[in-house]
Amino acid sequence: MKLIAIGPELFMFHTAKEFIDEFKIGKDDLIVTIEVIYNQYFKEAAKEAHVLFCDKYGSTEPTDEMLDAIIQDASAIPYKRIIGIGGGAVMDMAKVVSVSDGMGIDAIFDKLPNLKRKAGLVLIPTTCGTGSEVPQLASINRTRLGTKVGMGCPDMYADTSVLIPELLYGLPNYVFATSSIDALVHAVESVLSPNATPYTKLFGYQAIEMI
Repeated sequence: MKLIAIGPELFMFHTAKEFIDEFKIGKDDLIVTIEVIYNQYFKEAAKEAHVLFCDKYGSTEPTDEMLDAIIQDASAIPYKRIIGIGGGAVMDMAKVVSVSDGMGIDAIFDKLPNLKRKAGLVLIPTTCGTGSEVPQLASINRTRLGTKVGMGCPDMYADTSVLIPELLYGLPNYVFATSSIDALVHAVESVLSPNATPYTKLFGYQAIEMI
């Protein structure tokens, strides 16, 4: 019986600057984020890194067309590590780019679950609900097929997930509230699941208490 799956290492820094200094963000890094977050927290301290703004490709959850475009742009950039900074949609896009090897989304699905990541992957959430920085899954709207699907493979686990409370300071109250409720629902689902184990319940009950 499988008790629990542990993916990335988990770090916490109080500020973005502490993270940038500790992880030595530079010219070998590709930051995948949204422009407002980058400009406020990373533009000066991480100016040597490459950056792709997800909001340039669309403002909705990831679609096949958005991913094809960002993968093409990422393929032209030399990098050794991807750093996804944002909500669940941004981190899902970073996960997919990390295993794409330049392939379009249709080819990626054809090769599941045997995709391999050639670069490091760091995921940093800017909301406090979905927990997308931890699992190996990404949610994609495959518009060409008219359906929304989940995809995942072992190499979509991040090497490192980083919590930075400073990134939540500008979160609108309604987003903070709904994100917190989302996290609570996930925790309740976890402890009530027929597949729950003593280990998953340990974390689930602690999350409920904290929230």
